[in-house]
Amino acid sequence: MLNINKRLGHSKKGWTACELAVIWLAHFEKCTARKADSHMCLLVVDGHNSHYSFEFLNYARVHEIHVLCYPAHTTHVYQGLDVVVFSVLKQCWAEERAKWEASGGEVSKETFLTIYGAAHIQALSPALVKKAFEKTSIWPFNLSVILMEMMAPSKETSQKGSLPLTPSTLVRIATN
Repeated sequence: MLNINKRLGHSKKGWTACELAVIWLAHFEKCTARKADSHMCLLVVDGHNSHYSFEFLNYARVHEIHVLCYPAHTTHVYQGLDVVVFSVLKQCWAEERAKWEASGGEVSKETFLTIYGAAHIQALSPALVKKAFEKTSIWPFNLSVILMEMMAPSKETSQKGSLPLTPSTLVRIATN
């Protein structure tokens, strides 16, 4: 049986915050310290402001964790969760939800974590996580994985904006 040290936290508003990030980092350090065996550890983050607060970075420095941030606007290429994991998790969620509903259950705030937990355990296997690191060239590093066309800026989808109401004359003049 897989023994995973897990933890669930939340803020009062439901959004992540610098304080939660430091608590999470302490949990990460606790879970990885034995494997790191007194060696430096690398943590790759997406650049959310909670990942570079003074407290977060100081905790990382004291505990010998290197924090590497993805370059801006590149998580669609480098973030293993976006590239590999979330699509599998979404599929597993749909299957678990369908099983739950087929057995007469209802998806609600009270049952969400039970259903999601089953999907999470099914989707987030060590093999999938390794695949995510490989597909994004995080490990093993492979320059041929990320192609220049993958890094191209997004194309504009419209050339002229529109408003649902006709703006006043002064606004129309300023925006034309």
